[in-house]
Amino acid sequence: MTSPTTPKPTETVFRPEIQGLRALALTLVAAYHFWFGKVSGGVDVFLLISAFLMTGSFARKLERGEPVFVSAILSYWVRTFTRIVPLAAVTVMLVLAGTWIFLPQPRWNGIMDEAVATIFYRNNWWNIQNLTDYYAADSSEASPLRHFWSLSMQGQIFILWPLVFAGCWVLVRYLRLPVRPLLLTVFGIIFAVSLAYSVGLTGSDQQAAYFTTYARLWEFALGSLVAVALPFISAPRWLRLVMGWVGVVAIISCALVLDVEGRFPGFYALWPTLAAAFVMVGGNTHSVFGADRFLSHPALLWLAHYSYGLYLVHWPLLVFYLYTANLEKAGFWAGIALFAVSLGVSYLLTRLIETPIREWRWLNAAAYRGVAFVALVSCVVTGVVGAWSQHNHRVSEQLLARAELDNPGAQIFDVTYTYRGAENPGNLPLSVQRFDDRPLIDTRCDIAVSESYGLDSNNCHQIYTPEDEATQTVIAVGNSHMEQWIDNLHALAQQYHWNLRFLQYNDCYMFEPSANTGDPGCNKWIGPAKAFIDGEAPDAVVTVGTVSVRENAGEYLPSELEGYIQHVQAQGIELVALRDNPRFWVPHADCETRTDSLCEYDSELAASENPLQPLAEQYDNFSTVDMTDVICPEQKCPSTVGNVYTYRDDSHLTKTFTDSAHSIFSTRLLAALGMGASHL
Repeated sequence: MTSPTTPKPTETVFRPEIQGLRALALTLVAAYHFWFGKVSGGVDVFLLISAFLMTGSFARKLERGEPVFVSAILSYWVRTFTRIVPLAAVTVMLVLAGTWIFLPQPRWNGIMDEAVATIFYRNNWWNIQNLTDYYAADSSEASPLRHFWSLSMQGQIFILWPLVFAGCWVLVRYLRLPVRPLLLTVFGIIFAVSLAYSVGLTGSDQQAAYFTTYARLWEFALGSLVAVALPFISAPRWLRLVMGWVGVVAIISCALVLDVEGRFPGFYALWPTLAAAFVMVGGNTHSVFGADRFLSHPALLWLAHYSYGLYLVHWPLLVFYLYTANLEKAGFWAGIALFAVSLGVSYLLTRLIETPIREWRWLNAAAYRGVAFVALVSCVVTGVVGAWSQHNHRVSEQLLARAELDNPGAQIFDVTYTYRGAENPGNLPLSVQRFDDRPLIDTRCDIAVSESYGLDSNNCHQIYTPEDEATQTVIAVGNSHMEQWIDNLHALAQQYHWNLRFLQYNDCYMFEPSANTGDPGCNKWIGPAKAFIDGEAPDAVVTVGTVSVRENAGEYLPSELEGYIQHVQAQGIELVALRDNPRFWVPHADCETRTDSLCEYDSELAASENPLQPLAEQYDNFSTVDMTDVICPEQKCPSTVGNVYTYRDDSHLTKTFTDSAHSIFSTRLLAALGMGASHL
């Protein structure tokens, strides 16, 4: 039974309150980004609405007996992507221009790579692969393309959902199954399976859950379920009035009430999506007091027309502003200005690009023209990125051709060294390649061996295995600050025939549990890593022995280090601890961008004695290697040493620099192992 105010299943009726709901949702997204630096839950509403509108259209086609197969699907794809891709491509191009103008060069490569992922609607998967932290506190450090994760997911659904409808059309046509019960069953299954997966993954790996399409399918499925069931829902007017306002208030208050950042998607995302469903079911109440009257206000409908562009441009404008102003969050007045500018840019892009393309009769006259147009637009973006990358590669090759003369790095500390390079050479690595200048480790320990200790093979690397019998077994263990020296250890292993392995878990401190509270996976790794070391009984273990903190706060000794020294001493294992390198609040590259010159930082760590030394004097099996005087000569930490960039970000050294310091590192490590200069 249908209510008097609800259309029959085959009717198409414009729902202005749905348009207003979309405007409200995307405005909340922008507002929360500008003023609160938080996630609002508005994106979840946006995703649900897109599925609701699409499902309503296809369901009516099925009920009218229209074929929903190859021709209809291709027509839908062409029509949809011809509408959404051009504006997205223009935004990506503007972001690339802004990146070149405003952001430091070490961030360029990542953004260029993300731009290609974005234009092919796989930005969310790119974020998973690159371990993006969506909730990072400092939005100025975020990618200006990060918000495209939801649009990429929406694009994937625009491809997947029509295929689902095509399968349903086959069942309807050949098995004579009723349309809406079939659709309710199909989308009900998708909803249940995806929600269960989302809840489980959110509990174990929230960052991946936030970006993965599989954990969000249920939000689209819920929108589809509402669209399918809505024509047959009968509710009294007073109840629909209540539902409408409950939905609006719940959407607005979502981020104020819920821990969106800590618990989404999972069960918590039911709050904004069910709230949106309430508004949809509430529908047109024909009441001056209805939420639908508020959502149908001309101002919201006007805003809805430009909401897609608003979503596209608001985030990159915020990132560029915050970086340029050196702020973590925008203030009240800055937020108002950013919102106004975003809306203005959205208005121009919509009027000058989206609307003319949508109304272009020649383009819409044939499907192949739409396909060619979308392909051309995508190729423009990839072509710009490719040309930019090739330019950087050519410049890098030119520098590398003279690197032996012009870029000695830490070799300048050799008393016999004399510089014979150019007077004003460029620095290596090329600044645009600086962030990615790190060791590449693609080997794995024997899976059976590592798993026998409960250690994931992804966290165990077999760095070098000598062809003959190993002179000794060495295990390096630690996080990315150990990783940055791994190529030096590899070279030593090759030279001295060590069996060298590396147990690695980034952002994890084996001897300081208090620093690992935010990553349960880290604490699960520590026990198996220690068990692996005990079981394999190496001759020596190399790790990072101090924990540096952002300047100027120096460093501290891990609370469990001395206990572990005693533990390995009982087993006859030599433990060598590297002193951690200084960390900084502002990366050198950011300072260079803002000052247009190389930068030099003071360092409390560099000005103090190595705190590991007293332990080295106390325990026979423990020794330390300190490279601070090489990284920060004369107690200052410069952008470059010997025309080589020292840091690639705020706390990690470039591979080019650590490679240049190999002879110094080797001498000190061999001395720590008791091998001495005679072995060099």
